Amino acid sequence: MKKTRLLILVLLLSCLPTLAYVGPGAGFAFAGSFLFIFAAFFLAIFNFLTFPIRALIKFIKRYKTLKHAKFKRTIIIGFDGMDYHLMNRFIKEGKHFPNFEKLAKEGTFAPLLSTEPPISPVAWSTFSTGVNPGKHNIFDFLTTDRNTYMPKLACSDILPPKRFLNLGKLKIPISKPKIELKRKSQSFWKIVSGKGIFSTVLRVPFTFPPEKFYGLMISGLGTPDLRGSQGSFSFYSDAEAKTFDVSDGVVEQLKKIPGDTAIAATYEGVLKGPGHPFKEGNQPLTIPFKLTVAKEKNTASFEIGAEKVTLEPGKLSQWIPVEFKAGIIKIGGIVQLVLESLDPVKLYFSPINIDPERPSMPVSHPKILSVYLSKMLGSYATLGMAEDTSAVNEGVLSLESLLDQIYFYQKERERIFFDTLKKYKNGLMVQVFEATDRVQHMFWQFLENPNLKVNGVPASKRARNAVYDVYKAMDDFLGQLIPKLTKNDLLMIVSDHGFNSAKREFHLNSWLHQEGYLVLKDGKKTSDKWYADVDWSKSRAYGQGLNGLFLNIKGREKYGIVNSGKEAEQLKEEIKQKLIDVKDNGAGKPVMKAVYKREELYKGPYTQNAPDVVVGYSIGYKVAWESAVNFVGGDIFADNKKMWTGDHCFTSDQVPGIFYSNKKIKITDPTLADISPTVLSAFGITSPSFIDGRDLGVQ
Repeated sequence: MKKTRLLILVLLLSCLPTLAYVGPGAGFAFAGSFLFIFAAFFLAIFNFLTFPIRALIKFIKRYKTLKHAKFKRTIIIGFDGMDYHLMNRFIKEGKHFPNFEKLAKEGTFAPLLSTEPPISPVAWSTFSTGVNPGKHNIFDFLTTDRNTYMPKLACSDILPPKRFLNLGKLKIPISKPKIELKRKSQSFWKIVSGKGIFSTVLRVPFTFPPEKFYGLMISGLGTPDLRGSQGSFSFYSDAEAKTFDVSDGVVEQLKKIPGDTAIAATYEGVLKGPGHPFKEGNQPLTIPFKLTVAKEKNTASFEIGAEKVTLEPGKLSQWIPVEFKAGIIKIGGIVQLVLESLDPVKLYFSPINIDPERPSMPVSHPKILSVYLSKMLGSYATLGMAEDTSAVNEGVLSLESLLDQIYFYQKERERIFFDTLKKYKNGLMVQVFEATDRVQHMFWQFLENPNLKVNGVPASKRARNAVYDVYKAMDDFLGQLIPKLTKNDLLMIVSDHGFNSAKREFHLNSWLHQEGYLVLKDGKKTSDKWYADVDWSKSRAYGQGLNGLFLNIKGREKYGIVNSGKEAEQLKEEIKQKLIDVKDNGAGKPVMKAVYKREELYKGPYTQNAPDVVVGYSIGYKVAWESAVNFVGGDIFADNKKMWTGDHCFTSDQVPGIFYSNKKIKITDPTLADISPTVLSAFGITSPSFIDGRDLGVQ
C-alpha cells in the first residue's frame, strides 16, 4: 500500500511545477507560466520513458564501483559542536557513554581539527568537499555586499523574479525566482553518486537549496522559514507590546473580545506570514486566530483556520498546519505553540516552517521526498535552525520550552534516519544532528556555575544537567544504531568543531572606529545598526560577520578609498598587529588568540571573496551582538548578558571536534577536510586532484 501511494505521489508531483517561492523580504512569487507548465509536463513524460535506460547505466556504474569498494555501506553521523575536551572531561568524572566507549575501544577516538574560523558554515562546507575555504567559497555565516556594505547570507542567494506583468496595483511575476547555493567545489556524495552509488544526505548544514544527485537529501541549516528569514518567531500577549524589549521576531498585543467572565476570556490575534506575492511592497499575508483562556482549567483553546487545539501552560504543542491565501494561491506552513503564561497571557509561535507536505520551495531532493516522509512518518521541522535560541535570548521562550523543542526535533530526525537506514543494503548515508550545538550554546554556563540563577530563580536540574544529558542522548542514539551495523559497514562520527565559554564581548566595529579605521559622519559619536551614519569616503575598514573584517578597497567596494596592492597589504598587516595586542582591561587577557591575513589561511580561486583579515578569539570572548549587526561606537568590551554563553568562534586548536569510528585509522591527526577523501576511498574511488584532505587509511 505504501509503495502504491508513493508511486501515485511521484507520478502526480513529477508533472506539477513549483508555483511559489520565498525570498527574504520579497515574499512569494508566482513562478509558473503556461510554457513552464507545458515544458514540465513533457519533461516528466521523457523522464518516465527513459527511466529503464538511465537505471541500466547507473547499475553498470554501480557494479564497477562496488567491485573495488572496501565496505558495502558507509555511514557518517554528525553531532554538531560535540567537543573533544568536554567528552574527555565527562569520562574522567566517571560519566559513562557505553556506545562511544565501545567505538573508542574497538575502533578510533581522536580529536578532529576544524577550519579557521571553526564556525559551522565554514566547517561543514569543508567537511562536504574536502577542500579549504579558498576553494569552496564559504568563510562565515555572512559576507558583505560590496555595493551597500550590508551583510548578506554567505551560503545561498534567494533572488526574486526579474520580470513582472503590472496590472494596476497587482504585480504578476512572469519569470522564475532563483535559488543559488554559493558553496563551490564538489560534495563527496555527488562524486560517489556519480559512480552509481546511491547516497542519502539528511540535514547536513548549508545544503540549501538541495543538490541534484543520485540519491536523497533533506536540506539542513541555512534553509529559511516561510517568511524567508532564518527563523523569525511571533509572540503575543494581553500586555502592551511596548512592554517587551524584543529586537527579533514579531511582537503584538492580543485584542480581548468583549464578554470576559470569571470562567473564560477570549482574545483575537493575527498571524503574519510571507509577503503578498502579487502586490507592491509585499505586505505580509495574515491569518486570524482566536485564543480562549479557561481560567479554572488552567488551559486555553486555540483556533486558526480549521485547526483547533488545547494548550497547557509551558507545554510545546504538536505541529499545527496553517495556510495563507493570495487569491487562488495557497501557501502552506506549520507552526508550534507554547503558552508560556496565562496571567499575563504569553503566547509563543515558532517560526513558520515550510510545510514538508506542501513545500512552497525545495527543502528536499527530489521534491517528492519531503512529501513522502511527511505522509508516512508525520510532519517535521524544515527550518534550518528550528530550535529557537533567539526567542530564549529575547526572553519570550523559557529554557525548559527550548529543551522540549530540541528533543522534539531530535526524535523527528531519528525517526526519519532509522526509517531510511532499514532500506539500505549498500551505499552512502550521512546524517547531522544539531541538538548538541543548540544545548551547548544556551546551557554552557551551567557547566561552569551549576548554581546560576535565571531571572533571579535557581535553574532547574534539567537546565543544570542539559549539556551532559544531550551527550548521553547521542550515546543512546548510537545504542540503537550500532547493533544494526555489520562487519561490512564503515561508521564515522564527526563534529564540525568543539565548544567553550564566551562570557565577554568584543565590539570589533567600535574598536575600528576608535582606531580611526571606521569613520562616522561629522558630529556623530555612534551609529545605529547597518552602518547608518558611517562616512565611507573616509573609512578604511569595517567588520562583517562573526570573525572577519574587510578593507574599503577602491574599485571593489562602492565607495572604496584603499588602493589594492601595497597599500592594502600594509593596512592588513597594521590592523592584524594592533588586534593581536588588544587586551581586555577588565580581565587583563589578550582578546585574540590569533589574527590572520586571508592569504595566510586560504588557497584557491575564491580566496578573493574572503574577509581581508580573519580574527580568532581567545576562549572567553566573542564578537559583540551589536557589532554583528553593524552598530558602531560605544564600549569596546561588555559582559555577554545573553543566554547564548557557549561558543566556538575561537581558533580551531582551542575547540577540536570529535572523531569516532568503528574501524581503526592510520592517520592520528584527522581533520574535517579528511572525511571526503576517506569516504571516496571506502568506495574504491580515487580522490580528485583538487581535494586538500587526506585518506585517513581506514583499516
